[in-house]
Formats: sequence, structure tokens, C-alpha cells
Amino acid sequence: MALIVLEGMRFHAFHGVHPEEQVLGTDYVVYVEVRTEITQAAKTDSIEDASVNYETVFQICMAEMAQPRKLLETVVTGIIQRMKRQFPLMNGLKVQVRKLNPPISSRMQAMENSDKYPPIAGSVNAAWVQDEGNFDASCPNCKKSFLCYTDDTCWCKELKNVHPATLETLKRQFGTACICQNCLKLYAG
Repeated sequence: MALIVLEGMRFHAFHGVHPEEQVLGTDYVVYVEVRTEITQAAKTDSIEDASVNYETVFQICMAEMAQPRKLLETVVTGIIQRMKRQFPLMNGLKVQVRKLNPPISSRMQAMENSDKYPPIAGSVNAAWVQDEGNFDASCPNCKKSFLCYTDDTCWCKELKNVHPATLETLKRQFGTACICQNCLKLYAG
């Protein structure tokens, strides 16, 4: 397993709760780390065999940063969802979005209505949100390893011919655990 990492992607974007942030914008740094297999791409030296194209990763980040959001949590989640849709062979993913010099009040009163304490000055270099996922799973039916994104971006959502009664049986048998593509295809018919 290998890591494909893009660090220091810089953007000027308009995320934030304060109206000034939505008008003036702020500088951001984005970090993306993908855990994936690179054997085939290394063997052929061909971009067509790469499981993750880092130019595409940059484009995904740029597209998400271009959509103004109030919370960094929403931006991080948007990047993760797009990555899952674009790259079905990721074993793991970590995304961090850093807001540089966030507009946090630089002066605050130590104690309300108190002459004993002077105002305190301060600043923040960055505020950041990071989320990550591990997509390696083990099939509870056949015990083989497989990749599972556990949401609407997963490969299993494309299987349309699994009868609702069969899905109920699978839920009773395996609970919330996902089964691999080969086993699910057996149930799909």
C-alpha cells in the first residue's frame, strides 16, 4: 500500500459564518492523503493505470473551495464525497482544510465590568478541520478483504437487481456489515 499526498494546496475562498468572510474571503491550505495500491501504475508507468490522479485531486479541491460554505466541516466532507465518487479504489483518505488567520476577535475582556483586568490581545494562526476514513473491509460471509465506502458513493449502490426481501435477509444475517461484491452478486442473481 502506498500514500499519494497533495500538501500545501493554497486557495483564496469565501467560507465562513461572518459576512465579512463571505465578501472579502480568507486564505486556506488544503492537505489530502490517499492510501491506495500503486503496483500496476508503477509497472506500466502509465497514468491510465494510476488509481489516483493527483491533478484530479487538485481539481476536486478547487471545485469544493469555490463553493462558499459557512463551516469548514462542510468543505472537508464535500471534498471527501467527491473523492469517493471519482476514485473507487482508495483504501483510505485523509482531508484537512486550514483557514489561515481566521477572524477571531483579537481583544476580549478577561472579566465583565472589571477594572482589575486589562483587555487581553491575541490572534490565531490557523483553524482547521480534518476528517479521515479507512475503506478496507472484511466480508462477513466469505472473509475476503474488499473496499467499502459505506455510503451512497459505494459500488454496491449500483446494483439494482437485489430484491427487497433479499436485502432484509442480508440485514438479518449480517446486521449493518457490508458483504463483498462477489457475495452480493450471488444474492442479486
